[in-house]
Amino acid sequence: MRASKIVKLVFIAIGSLTSALLAILVFCYWYMSVGVFNSDSFEKSKWHAAISDENSGTCYRGGMAKDIKDNLLSTKMTKHNIVALLGEPEANFTENEYQYDLGMCSGLAFDYDYLHVYFDEKEYFSHAEIIQH
Repeated sequence: MRASKIVKLVFIAIGSLTSALLAILVFCYWYMSVGVFNSDSFEKSKWHAAISDENSGTCYRGGMAKDIKDNLLSTKMTKHNIVALLGEPEANFTENEYQYDLGMCSGLAFDYDYLHVYFDEKEYFSHAEIIQH
């Protein structure tokens, strides 16, 4: 009788820990993939604002990233249109990929996040992704 109570308590503890870890992982996934990146609408003046030393370690553009990705960029846009909207890419970029710095949006403030904008062979917008480096 006593051994079965201990086994039952162990299973309850394991279940509780598993549930708590799962909840934390789901929250982290939401926060990293959608939550923090969906808090603001795009504001051109805010996007192009100078980055000071004080806010360089914050998520200074991150809140606008999902709005840009989902609502502003379209396959009808060329590289020229993207640059007119977002400015010249400031991070490493290639002919078919531009990168725009979003700031440190991870919550742990040790990795930068970027909006990657991809183009097809005719230099039209293909797709965009939010990636942490």
